[in-house]
Amino acid sequence: MRFFLPPPLLITISFIQTTFSECTLQISSKNGKSGKIASSQLASRSSSLPSKCVIVFEGNQNEKVSVRFTYFNLYAPEHANTTKRCAEYDHLTAAVRVGARFSRIDTWCSKDVPPQLMSSSNILQMEYNTKSSRAVRESASQEVGFRLEYNFHADWNMGEMEAQYDSSRGCRFVFNSSRKESGKLWSINYPGLYPRNLLCEYIFHGREDQIVHIHFEYFDVEGFNQCDEQSQSDFVLFSNYQSPDRNNRRVCGRFLPRISTMSESNYYRMVFSTNEIFDATGFYAHYQFLSAHQNPTISKVKFTPSAASSTHCSVALLLLYALISANA
Repeated sequence: MRFFLPPPLLITISFIQTTFSECTLQISSKNGKSGKIASSQLASRSSSLPSKCVIVFEGNQNEKVSVRFTYFNLYAPEHANTTKRCAEYDHLTAAVRVGARFSRIDTWCSKDVPPQLMSSSNILQMEYNTKSSRAVRESASQEVGFRLEYNFHADWNMGEMEAQYDSSRGCRFVFNSSRKESGKLWSINYPGLYPRNLLCEYIFHGREDQIVHIHFEYFDVEGFNQCDEQSQSDFVLFSNYQSPDRNNRRVCGRFLPRISTMSESNYYRMVFSTNEIFDATGFYAHYQFLSAHQNPTISKVKFTPSAASSTHCSVALLLLYALISANA
C-alpha cells in the first residue's frame, strides 16, 4: 500500500540475520509442506519485556510460502491509536526476501487482521513483538494472540483458475478456447497481497474466428501516472502480439466501476508485473472467447480511481480500445 510518504527503496529488517535470537521458530518444508502456528507456541521462548520472537518459513529453492491468518487479536490499550502508532504496542511484522535482501511488507496490531501473504522466493519471515506483560494478555476478556496456517508449494496455487500452467516460463498461464470458452482469472494470491518482483503472463488462444473479451470485477494494482518504471509502478499490460509492440497498454491504480478490454484478433497477451517496493491486492476478472461475427463492441473506457483509492495515490488514466467489426 502506498501512502503520502517519500517512496522507500528496499528496507533491510533488523531482525533478519543469519544468526537468530533465542526466541526463534524455524519452519522448514523438509519437515512438512503445511501446518498451523499459534502465538502461544512462542510464549515460553522469551521471558523478557519487551520481547521479540522470529518465525522463519523456509522452503526448497523452487518453493514459495503462503500464510493465512485464521485469528488475530493483539493486545492494545483501550482507545490506543493503533493506526499511526502500531509499533508502540504488541505487533507483528512480515518481510520477504527480494534478491539478496529483505523488504518489509507491513506491520499489524490490535484487531487489524493481516491479509493472506505469499513470498516470491523460498523464504518468508515474521517478527512478533510484545510490549504487554503475560499477565495483562491472560487477563484480557478475549484471547490475545494469533493463529495462522502455512503452506509450501512449487507452483503459484492457481489450480482453481483452470488454465494450463507453463512451469518452464516461471509464471505463465495459457487459456485455449478448445478447452474452455469462458472462465475466471485473477492475480497471484488474490484476494491477498500479490508477491513482489513478479512477472506473470496470461496467454489467450482462440479459434481463427474468435476474439477475447476480459471484464474486470476488481482491480487494485499499485501505481500511478503512466504506470512506468519512472513512477516505480506495478502494472498490467495488454498486447495483441507475442512480441512487444508500440501500442502496449499499461494499466495500474485502483478502479471502480468495473472495466473491460477486448483483443483485436484470436490472440491476446496480458502481462502482470510487480516490483520490490509496494503491495496491493491485484485483480479478479472474467474472460470469454467470442465470435467476431457477433460484432461485439466495447466502448472507450476511462479509468477513474474510486474514492477509496486516494490512499493509494492513484491517478486517473485513459485507456482506449479498438472497436471490432465482423468485416475487419
